[in-house]
Amino acid sequence: MALAFQAGEERYKALVEQLPVGIYRTTPDGTIIEANAVLARMLGYKTPRALFSCNVMDFYVKGSDRARHLAKLSSKPTAFVEFELKRAGGKKFWVRDYSRSIKGPDGSIHHYDGILLDITDRKTAERKLQLTLRKLRLSNEKLENQSLTDDLTGLNNRRGFFTFGLQQMKIAKRLKKANYLVFLDIDYLKEVNDSYGHAVGDLLLQGVAAILKGTLRESDVIGRIGGDEFAVLAMRSKGLGERSLVARIDRAVQAFRIKKHKRLRLSVSMGLVSVDPQKYQQLDDFLAHADFLMYQQKRTKERQENTP
Repeated sequence: MALAFQAGEERYKALVEQLPVGIYRTTPDGTIIEANAVLARMLGYKTPRALFSCNVMDFYVKGSDRARHLAKLSSKPTAFVEFELKRAGGKKFWVRDYSRSIKGPDGSIHHYDGILLDITDRKTAERKLQLTLRKLRLSNEKLENQSLTDDLTGLNNRRGFFTFGLQQMKIAKRLKKANYLVFLDIDYLKEVNDSYGHAVGDLLLQGVAAILKGTLRESDVIGRIGGDEFAVLAMRSKGLGERSLVARIDRAVQAFRIKKHKRLRLSVSMGLVSVDPQKYQQLDDFLAHADFLMYQQKRTKERQENTP
C-alpha cells in the first residue's frame, strides 16, 4: 500500500514537471512550499528548491494584486486573475493565475494551489493593438478636423460652418433664442490679388478672420465659406446685439492695416438676417438671404463711388 502510494506520488510529480506551465503551492503567508521547474525558470531561478526560501510577495509588481487575489479566494474556492510579476533579475512579465484555496480540518485556509501561465506575448499584442487604435483614432480626428477647417484662416470651412451651424440652431431652438446670420464679402479682393499679389490677398483674408474671431464669442460659429466670403451665426443675447456686432466689425475693418502696404485699405460688404430656429428652414435659405443683402450693400457702395 505504501509502495503504491509512493509510486503514485512520483507519477504525479513527474507529470507536474512535464507540464508547460508553472505549478505552485503556497501558504497564506506567502511561503512557497511546492513548485515545478517551469515556475522556477519563469521566476528567474535554476531549480524549484531555490524558490522555497522566497515569499511570493518578492515577485509581485504591485502588492495590491495579491491582496485582491486572496480576497477573491476567501469568498470562493477558485479564482482566475491576471497580474504582473517580476523575475529575480527585475524583468517584468504578465501571468494568468488559475488558483484554488485548500482548507484544513478547522475550516481555515491551509494553502493555495495554482497554475501560472505566461501571457506576456498576449498582453504585448493587446498593448500594441490599443496603441494602434489610439493612433488611428487621433489620425481620424485630425482628418475630420482638417475636413472642417480652412487651412489659410483657421476658421471653419463651408462644411464645418454648416455642421456646427446646424448644431447651433438646434441649441437655440431648445433654449428658445433667436440667432442672427451675417454674410460678409471682401470688396475688391481680385483687384488686390492682381495689383499686389495673392500673398497680400491672403493677408486680407487672414485679417478678416482675426477680426471676426476677436469680435465674436467663442460659442459663435464663424466660417470662411468661399474664396472671399465669410459667414457668422451667432445667438442673440443682451450683451451682443446684431447691429452693434456689425458696427464693431466695421470699425475693426476700417482700422485694419498691413505693415508693408499701409495705403491699402480693407473693405467689406455685409448682409444681416435674423434666424428664428422655431420656424423650420434650411440654413442655406438664411445664407442666401444674407448673401442677397450683402450684394445690395456692395452695389450701393459701387454706385456711390461712381457718382461724381
